[in-house]
Amino acid sequence: HTQPPFAHPLAAVAAGGAVLAGVLLAGRLVVPRVLHEVVRLRNRELFLMTIVLVCLGTAAITAQVGLSLALGAFLAGLALAESEYGHQAFTEVLPFRDTLASLFFVSVGMLLDVRFLVANAGLVAATVLGIIAAKVLATALPARAAGFPLRTSLLAGTALAQVGEFSFVLGSRGAQAGLLDAADYQTFLAAAVTTMAATPLLTAGMPAWLDRLARSRSCGHWFDEPRPHTDADGPADHVIIAGFGLNGRNLAKALTEFGVPHVVLEMNPETVRRERALGLDIRYGDCTRAAVLAHAGIERARAFVVAISDPASSRRSVRVARELAPDARIFVRTEHVSEVDELESLGADEVIPAEFETALSLFERVLTLYEVPEDTVDGLVDRMRLENYGFLRSAPRRAAPALPSAADVGSCRVPSGGGAVGRSIGELAVRSATGATVIAVRRTGRTCPNPGPDFVLQAGDDVALVGSATQQAAARRLLGTDVGGG
Repeated sequence: HTQPPFAHPLAAVAAGGAVLAGVLLAGRLVVPRVLHEVVRLRNRELFLMTIVLVCLGTAAITAQVGLSLALGAFLAGLALAESEYGHQAFTEVLPFRDTLASLFFVSVGMLLDVRFLVANAGLVAATVLGIIAAKVLATALPARAAGFPLRTSLLAGTALAQVGEFSFVLGSRGAQAGLLDAADYQTFLAAAVTTMAATPLLTAGMPAWLDRLARSRSCGHWFDEPRPHTDADGPADHVIIAGFGLNGRNLAKALTEFGVPHVVLEMNPETVRRERALGLDIRYGDCTRAAVLAHAGIERARAFVVAISDPASSRRSVRVARELAPDARIFVRTEHVSEVDELESLGADEVIPAEFETALSLFERVLTLYEVPEDTVDGLVDRMRLENYGFLRSAPRRAAPALPSAADVGSCRVPSGGGAVGRSIGELAVRSATGATVIAVRRTGRTCPNPGPDFVLQAGDDVALVGSATQQAAARRLLGTDVGGG
């Protein structure tokens, strides 16, 4: 055994209190700033290492003044939870919690002396009943005082009736300090393990037992209290936006304008701080993590919008969100049409490929350059969008038709002495002979949009064509030139 760092008990208490105050103060002032600087680097491994360093470092400091390692780790957890990155930190340490919890209970089972349990079954049973009764009352009475119904209070007390894991740490420290002898420590271990094993049985059977009491004449009046009205835990019927780039920002702005509740998840800490200061409900968190989505209220959300540019993260977030919220509508912005199938198979309801919308925008702008009537362009764009999005949603899948782009629009100049000079578009039968369509003609600096079949071509006219490369080449030959522009 090592010697305690302080010989006088009052000195030990003072040192312990100072360390506790220092740790809590650092958790308020230092840890959030350190985490903010680490998060700015956008390195997940460094973020996890920082969390581990905070926990182990705090535990080492408390151990140096005679307090337990477990207490230091517990205080470190409180400090991390106080920061704005607490939920992301919780998500990162979940795998460690599950693994270490298994090892913890294995070690507890190894400490339990089964022969002592059998030999002192009566003492252990009495201790178990006393613990369960005390813990149920310790939870139920404050709940009743707060106005909750008796049924809710008893169910909450039953769910917390087992001995907590931290009690094992306190028990071991008490045994090491001589406050508990071997028999007392074994009684504590046996009772603690029994309460943990009994709690699932109690929580499963308690509702039915309380229902029988509620139907009885003698006790029924205790259970007829209406449940007090409480607000929902977090937003409901809202929209969750993953990513606060251009798409996410514009969507959030539109939702705010129409009064639609929404929550934004963003991995840029500077953006989170700036927008939160402006009143936006924006939270730092990875949208691919179930704990982060659950904290944002995915189970109560009406829609989940994935507006991030990472295809792998988009797929993971869709899969996790669909598992947590089967009824929510999931909208995904993606880069390429080729990603639509997989995203829909993972649970996305609507997938918007950016390259398709970009193609439509280019197509619209090029036609506008040739002063094609706006209603004509809008109608053509709407038809293209309808046809291609209909294709994207249809099953079975077919090969996608070529999307309109700047490459589908070309031009050529009518040469002097060519066969097209002095002839009308209808006479040349450009459309029926080549498949290309004349959408505009520019002559001496002036543009004639959407010329009719009676329009007569002259030498030097710049003719704008819509069609495939083959169709445009045929049209140029018909007009007497092979020189075109895209």
